[in-house]
Amino acid sequence: MISTKDLRDMFDEATKKASNAIGDAKIPEFGRRDETPGLLYFSLGLVFGALIGLVAAFVMTPYSGEQAREKIVEQVDKVKRSREEMPTNGSTYTTVPSAYERS
Repeated sequence: MISTKDLRDMFDEATKKASNAIGDAKIPEFGRRDETPGLLYFSLGLVFGALIGLVAAFVMTPYSGEQAREKIVEQVDKVKRSREEMPTNGSTYTTVPSAYERS
């Protein structure tokens, strides 16, 4: 049988070892880092990726500028007409029809 005194001695010894280990541990310095943060690299990659995508879209489009503008205007008018034709049931909010309602 283990006595209370033996348990207390083991607990005291474990406490001393733990406090020594914590005291010897190196605490990292929190402050200004010299290295460039990852968020900057992410932002630069996002900007360059968007620019490359924009250039690729302009180069690879099958329409001239005037034709592309006409198609965009047609699509905007089509959306406006469908919004105007939707019933509102007296509400100021309009709801988008579900896929089931559209087919």
